[in-house]
Amino acid sequence: MKKTMLCAAVLALSVAATGCASGKKAESSAASTAAESSTATAEISAVATAAETKAAQADDADMKVPGYELGQIPEIPAVVLPELGIAENPAAKITLDKTKALSSVPGITVTAVKVENDQIQRGSTVMQLGSNGDGQYKDGNLTVQTDGNGEGQYIDKERGITIQRDEDGSGQYIDSKQGISLQVDDDGAGIYRDGRYGISLMVDDDGEGLYTNTQNGVTVTADDEEMSYRAGKVQITQNKDGSGSYHDYANMLTIKNDGKGKATVTKGTKSVTVDAAPLGTLPRLPRLGSVPAVPSLEANSLLITLDSGVLFDVDKYDIRPEAQETLNQLAKLLTEAGITAFEIDGHTDSNADDDYNQTLSENRANSVKAYLKAQGVSAEITTQGYGESRPVATNETAEGRQQNRRVEIIIPTV
Repeated sequence: MKKTMLCAAVLALSVAATGCASGKKAESSAASTAAESSTATAEISAVATAAETKAAQADDADMKVPGYELGQIPEIPAVVLPELGIAENPAAKITLDKTKALSSVPGITVTAVKVENDQIQRGSTVMQLGSNGDGQYKDGNLTVQTDGNGEGQYIDKERGITIQRDEDGSGQYIDSKQGISLQVDDDGAGIYRDGRYGISLMVDDDGEGLYTNTQNGVTVTADDEEMSYRAGKVQITQNKDGSGSYHDYANMLTIKNDGKGKATVTKGTKSVTVDAAPLGTLPRLPRLGSVPAVPSLEANSLLITLDSGVLFDVDKYDIRPEAQETLNQLAKLLTEAGITAFEIDGHTDSNADDDYNQTLSENRANSVKAYLKAQGVSAEITTQGYGESRPVATNETAEGRQQNRRVEIIIPTV
């Protein structure tokens, strides 16, 4: 009897254990199914989120100014005046007349220069007569009267140049053959016109005034509250309070910065508001330099300056698609002129460290060389990278840094 009861007890425990195990297995299976379902849902959600992000990024790209972040307004390009008193050599293989089409392209300037000891000489030298630098000289078409300190009169009828200059650099400069005139006060205020490039500048001593360039259709106005830049279908306005706007009428793109940390971007019917720092210090028009004291240096080279912002995105050295047409025109010009050798130099501003800027300047010069070679330019091309070591303007302002970020092509003309 006891044995029978023991067997029954064992049988009961066995059945209970089996039932328990079966229950646990069922619970485990259900949990596993739920986890798999949750994982699948998460994966689907992640794919959907990635797709939405990619679509949003595509929309953002459509609403950006090329080379700038969403909502970022490009800096108003600095107004840079050509050097006065630099005449090109009449025996030059390539002349300014042949480069007018190229110099009318935004972001490109073409200037005759003198290169000595691997340095580009920008400016003019001083003619002195007499043991103390004073005296008079007159010979046919040339008349010089000077007291040795830069003050005096210079008339060259053959070249069509007249200079009347006070000791402080104020006065008048006229080059009737090239259509250049300068009337300037000692504080830099005055009027400048240059028929070579279709340039006109009227400026006060505080940088207010009007600049026009008929070759590339640029107009810049400045007063004590704002500066406005217009080139073709693009208009940029910057206000004293840090606000401003950008309009690309051809692409129906508008950016409005409220100067308080926000910018509204509108492209057609789409609109988005993003964080954006207020615009920087209100830029000014350049004040005029002193009247040259003497005739110009004789040019032995032609300098073609390319704005790095036109060629490359920020901190990049791959040629931007938008810049290819500009370089195509340059390649055609170099080929038609029969240029046999020239140099390409890369320059940066002082942002980042020396080694980084040096490498970036070298890579950018080499990128331009490779592109021109690919377009059939057969000339011997040497490249140099100078990093931040050869600025042409101050690195303390946005306008100065913009001028320093450049690629220069130096073509010997004699």
